[in-house]
Amino acid sequence: MNRRRHLLASRPSFTFFFHVVYFVSFSVQLRRSLVAMGLAALCVGQSHAARPMNTDDANIVDEKSCQLEAWAKTTRTSLERWAMPGCNLGGELEWTVGGNAQTEDVIGKTQFWVGQVKKRWVPVGENSVGISTTVGTMATRPVTADRPNDKDYYLNVPVTVPLGHERFVHLNAGWVQHQSLGVSRATWGVGGELPLSPSVIAIAETYGEQNTGRARYQVGLRVWAVPQRVQIDTTYGNQLGQPEHLRWFTVGLRLLSPAFLP
Repeated sequence: MNRRRHLLASRPSFTFFFHVVYFVSFSVQLRRSLVAMGLAALCVGQSHAARPMNTDDANIVDEKSCQLEAWAKTTRTSLERWAMPGCNLGGELEWTVGGNAQTEDVIGKTQFWVGQVKKRWVPVGENSVGISTTVGTMATRPVTADRPNDKDYYLNVPVTVPLGHERFVHLNAGWVQHQSLGVSRATWGVGGELPLSPSVIAIAETYGEQNTGRARYQVGLRVWAVPQRVQIDTTYGNQLGQPEHLRWFTVGLRLLSPAFLP
């Protein structure tokens, strides 16, 4: 489920997650299998994490508040457009429902729908490690009627370790069940945040899913256009040891509301 945050206050996380689908160019059948997997994210969820990371953090959006995360991801052969709204209605729970529309050269058009809930057990503090749990599901809707909808279920445990001066390390351990493939696999992620200025944060992470090849990595920047309300971000990513034509780029927007829910 990252931005410059107040340590003792809850920090929004986009929770997601989930790992989004990454396409490779070996064969149509392999690409379809990856679409069915849907999440690598451990990372994230894995759950959908706070933009632009796949590795989730342990905090949630402020109580009685909401957020909207929207982004586009492009590769050499595909374009994804995501929107993930989430709210905290109380009880240290963050609820997220969203999805995407994407096009890929070989497969065509595909949609993903994601629903998840994140429970924060221990908030991140100046001297305390934060712990949360995320559970969710992702449904795939292929473009052709003869291909049934696929559905994945996932569990993720984000742990956030504060290092001082608004530097953080995020550790994820999780599990995903791919119903269409009939397999369950472990997921994982490790990420970090380093403020470069009061409004600019550098991020780096690596994450993966058991028995799906080499880990993926991502580096990028978050920029607060309006502190604690409007954030823009961009990232570059690839699979470790893979050629440049498999790389991806993302650009995103994150909007955070003040408390307004009853």
